[in-house]
Parts: sequence; C-alpha cells; structure tokens
Amino acid sequence: MNKDQSLIASVTSDPQAARCLARDAYIFTYPLVMNYRTMFMQAIDEDKAMGKWLHLGLSSPADTDIVTPNNDTPYSYAWVDLRTEPWVLTMPKIEKERFYTSQWDDYWGYVLDNPGSVNDGNDGLSVLLASPSWKGPLPKGVARVIQGETDVLGTLTRTQIIGGQEDLLRVADIQASYKLEPLSSFAGTPAPKPAPTITWPKWSEGDEAKEAYWSYVSFLLPFVSPNPDDQTMHETLASLGIESGTPWDPAALAPAVREAMQQGLEDGRAELKKLSEGGIDAARFFGTRKRVGTNYMDRALGVYMGIFGNVKEVSVYLSMPADAEGTPLDGGRSTYTLSFTREQMPPVDYFWSITMYKLPQRLLVDNPIHRYSIGSATTGLQTNEDGSLVIYVGKDSPGTAKESNWLPAPDGPFWTVMRCYGPGQSIVDGNYKRPDYVARSLNK
Repeated sequence: MNKDQSLIASVTSDPQAARCLARDAYIFTYPLVMNYRTMFMQAIDEDKAMGKWLHLGLSSPADTDIVTPNNDTPYSYAWVDLRTEPWVLTMPKIEKERFYTSQWDDYWGYVLDNPGSVNDGNDGLSVLLASPSWKGPLPKGVARVIQGETDVLGTLTRTQIIGGQEDLLRVADIQASYKLEPLSSFAGTPAPKPAPTITWPKWSEGDEAKEAYWSYVSFLLPFVSPNPDDQTMHETLASLGIESGTPWDPAALAPAVREAMQQGLEDGRAELKKLSEGGIDAARFFGTRKRVGTNYMDRALGVYMGIFGNVKEVSVYLSMPADAEGTPLDGGRSTYTLSFTREQMPPVDYFWSITMYKLPQRLLVDNPIHRYSIGSATTGLQTNEDGSLVIYVGKDSPGTAKESNWLPAPDGPFWTVMRCYGPGQSIVDGNYKRPDYVARSLNK
C-alpha cells in the first residue's frame, strides 16, 4: 500500500483520523480560500473585472472587505489573471516625502514584492507580473519580474494621505496614475490567444466555516503550481477527496467522515481564533516562501488577522491587545493612556500610526469625531515640551484640551495595531520597546 492509499484507508476507517487531517488541510488552504473571497468581492462580483483597479478613499467602519484595514494609506486593489500572458504594472513619480507601495501576493498569501518607496524610491517604475510557468527576456523599460506560485496575483497598493481629508484629491490623482496592462499592450505586440473563460463560483459569506469550503479548495487548486515542499499536504487533501481538476464530491464520503471533516474545519478555526488573541509578532507571518516556508499556521494567521499584511522591511505591524497588566483591552470597562517618552517615539523613515478595531470583527470603530487611527501624521497631535507624547484611548472624550490626542474606542472589547512605515532597524530587528497601555477603571 502506497502513502496515498494508506491515508485514504485511514480516513475511511477512522473518522478521528479524518478530523485531524481536515484540521491540517484547513490551516494549509485557508489563505487560498480567503484570498479567493477577497478577489471575488474586488474583481469578480457585479461590474468588477480582472486587471481593473478598485481605488478607495480612507477606510471607514462601513468597509468590510478585509479585516484590520488601515486608515493611513487609501487602498488600491487589483487582481490579474496571468494564464494568457504577463501584465505590466507602472507606478508614477511622486513627492519624496510621500509613502507608496504596490504589494503583490499570490493565492497562498506569500508577499512577493513591493515596488515603491522603500524598495525603489519615488521616481516611478514598471515591473512585470508573470505566472509561475512564464519564461522569457525582461521587456525593455521593465525593472524586474514578479512571480508567485499561482496563475492569479493580487495587489493591495497603498498611497499615503498627508494631513487629512484635504489631501484626498492628490491621493486620487496618484491612484489614477497607477497603470496595469497586458504585456502585449505595453510592448505593442499582437495579443496571444485568450485562455479559457472561467466560471467563478459565487462566494457566500460564511462559507469559510461550512462544508462548502472544500469545494472552493478543489476549484482553486488548478490555478496553483504545486511546490514540492507541500507534497505531504497535497496528499492529505487527496485523501479527503480534494484534488486539482476534480470537483469535490462530499456524497462520495461516508457520513461519519463528512462529520469528522466539519469537526476538523472547526478545530482549525478555533485554533486560529485562540492564537490570534495573544500579543503576537505579526512580522513573521508575511513574506516570500523563503521566509514563511511551510509554517502553514503562521501563513494562515497572517490572512486571518490581517490579509495583505506586509513584510517587515516595508511596514511593521505591532499588535497591542492588552494593557500593562496583560488584561485584554475593553472600552466598556476602562479608559487608557499610552505614554511615549521622546526616546520611545517609533523610529521610522515615513510615519507611524495606531489603529482601533472592535472585537471580534476586527473592523474600524464608529465614533463622533470620525477618527479611526492616530499617529505621527495626525493633524493637531500635541506633544509635550520635552518631546514626549500621551495618547488617550476610551469610548468618551478625555475633554476638549486633550481631544487632539484622543483615539476613540468602542463600548466593549477592542484591539489595536501600531503600524510603522519605513521602519528603523530596531523595529525590523524586534528590539524596539513600545509603551504599554495604562488602564483606569471607569468606576473611578
């Protein structure tokens, strides 16, 4: 009996084995399916399309496409189908003081590259986006090629807003200058024969927690170029009846196995939830395969906690889930202060911010002053004469004199993230010590 047959036999005869394998398969494929969810909303549903930009303004509580959105760099999304030919991204020249980066991920959530300020400066450039199988000379005028492990790539391109709402027109102008075009259009050559049309399955919210989840996995596997390092996981999927090019048929499985697979799915979800609730160094979640490798839990946690999170060389996200005593943050129980000495101010080349999220949704928080983040680029932020800074965090205003430094919180559990753009070496190395929240009971 070969390895595949042994796995299938164990699943058929032992539902507990199926449960364990399904848990592992869920963690392995979670980025694949959740990136599809995001792509469906941004590039397939309604009048959207592949290769078409979706430019947004500042994020608000109404935005629910992705969890933990930032409120510093209006987003531009796009997805490209590379089966027919590569595409070319061209970025414009912008002001030296403004941050921009065009992050590109594959379906697995690997961060492939970041053309823009940190890696290239602000003078603009063109890069080639290619499928895993593409080979060819680099076209004239193109700086480099970006390739992942899937035939579809997606971008979350960030453009810094400087000052506030009054800068949105300039941001929109920059966003309109981002260009995506097929290589044949860029090079002025005949377009190749198009790839077969895809009938994309409609995403239904909540499917990530249902048996339907496995149907998405089987649908997406043909768009993946399997990496030899993942062979064991592909064998695990096959043992559960999930293979590339074959629709998943749950009716072919025994009822006990289907029930066990659902339990395994729920085990995986429970583990992601539990691990996400601690103070985690999220920098390790995001990067190329060389960095993240086969640590499938880290890869899944990155997507679970903040899909399209970036690599630490470009921006570092420090989760801040608890106060100095280790108690989870809760605006219905306490108010908080966050005090930076002059020496503690985050060392960054561009800017830093702290963003507020309500739990368990990890979405922005409605508040009367429409402030969802606070940081070095916040208009009117007041520092003390000695260069120190105090931020007030709570559901109610700390008073008119302190409101410039107020980050509104929900009347209940919340979670915050400090983002550092163009981080200094101490942040990249993990040696920077951020201040802790100091809590004061609402009853005092």
